[in-house]
Amino acid sequence: MRSILASGVMAAACLLATDGALQAQTPKRGGTLNFAVVAEPPTTDCHATTTFAMVHPVAPQYSTLLEFVGPMDKLRIEGDLAESWEVSKDGLAYTFKLRRGVRFHDGSDFTSDDIKATYERIINPTQDVISARKAQHQDIKEIETPDPYTVVFRLRQVNMSMLLHFASPFNCVYSAKKL
Repeated sequence: MRSILASGVMAAACLLATDGALQAQTPKRGGTLNFAVVAEPPTTDCHATTTFAMVHPVAPQYSTLLEFVGPMDKLRIEGDLAESWEVSKDGLAYTFKLRRGVRFHDGSDFTSDDIKATYERIINPTQDVISARKAQHQDIKEIETPDPYTVVFRLRQVNMSMLLHFASPFNCVYSAKKL
């Protein structure tokens, strides 16, 4: 009985001691992020690799068009940069309405041009760019940007996996200006 009581008192003391550390702090710019991984990432380019050694430290710093809901449910998808989306009845067009007010790390505005540039880089990489996901996106025939907050993917053929591909953490969205 005494050891249970002592354990309870010790636990309460630990909680009180860390209470200040757990409270939200005002964010500050700069500093160092220490992140433990089991392997060194071969690159920090989301599009160029297939290893989770890159995804764990790098992907949290970027957004994707869609994202998987929760760590254990890889079939439920919600919008990340996409506010909403529609798939045409024939399954050959995916239209995404994009979130407004999103900014990149440098403060520049996010638009549909960034989605287009990102996916064109994945689908048709230049000679000096590696795209590990080119084959997964081979059914994308054309990417249209009718306005700054709408992007339309037109497919060559129906691909029932497209929403899963759009939610991949490896498809980090980059700034078109930076690419």
